[in-house]
Amino acid sequence: MEDFDLPDILKGRIEKRKEEETEWKASCLSVEELLCLQLLGYSSRQIIERVNPEVNEQLKRTAAKATRELDKAKRILDRQAKAGVITIPYYAVDYPYHFRNLCNDTPPLIHVSGNLELLNRNDTVTIIGARAADAEGLDAAYRFGKQIGGQDHVVISGLALGCDTAAHRGCLDAEGQTIAIVASGLDITHPKVNKTLQEEIVAKGGTIVSEHPFGMKANPTRLVARCRMQVALTQSVIVAQCPIISGTMYAVRFAQEYDGDFFGWENDIYAVEYDTWDELNSGNKFLLDYNLAIPLRPEQNITLNQSYQLTINDIKNDTERTYHEG
Repeated sequence: MEDFDLPDILKGRIEKRKEEETEWKASCLSVEELLCLQLLGYSSRQIIERVNPEVNEQLKRTAAKATRELDKAKRILDRQAKAGVITIPYYAVDYPYHFRNLCNDTPPLIHVSGNLELLNRNDTVTIIGARAADAEGLDAAYRFGKQIGGQDHVVISGLALGCDTAAHRGCLDAEGQTIAIVASGLDITHPKVNKTLQEEIVAKGGTIVSEHPFGMKANPTRLVARCRMQVALTQSVIVAQCPIISGTMYAVRFAQEYDGDFFGWENDIYAVEYDTWDELNSGNKFLLDYNLAIPLRPEQNITLNQSYQLTINDIKNDTERTYHEG
């Protein structure tokens, strides 16, 4: 086959593009500089949405002047490395492409303990819900987590009490792998009672992920922000049980906002449908009444199809409670 000579104008454009890419990579802030800016109070959006060589140089100068924060960032990263935590900047080759799809909401840094490869899996289901769930809500989260984990797919949740814990536990009991996205540094377990669960997730091939470094405690703002990361990794979000005013509804809102062209796929939201409605499941009722979610019965069976979308199968007569706290 004969070589095809590109027109000179195209050759020029390609060379210019290569030069621009080289310039951009050279201007990227180091991991230490990115963490320094976060310690100075810069938000993810403030760092990411203005990414270009000129602004990067300004941020580099800011970080260089903040010697105390820069030294602190280096010490934190050293502690994390010794603890086996991997820190990945947004421009790295091994940065999960699902998070990069968040555009200006992309975390500049992620800190990972466990199996990094899970973060690029497409066969994932996010299962979330309230901390103060009742027996039905906990059982639904556990049962769906166990089904997905038992099919060698990945369950995503947030390591919180209640439905999150039940979903992780169901997946692990089925010998599956699960991802916990947390709102604190990985040296802090929030809540403390889930420290054993956090360790078990990693020991059994799962992953703990945070956008926050060692020493950073969870707070309401960070708990809400991590919801965007939970929905970024999946096409299917299951709301096991939640009141109408709850953190779970933030995750639903993010899933709606990031639907369609934003991710290159559609985010399907499912809400468990109950026989009786009360305050604990009022969020589910709201989502279903306004056609914001697809109804899912607690006793139904779910699978993922070849396009990694959730498929609801025939109802199975299995209403026995299968999840027990503790």
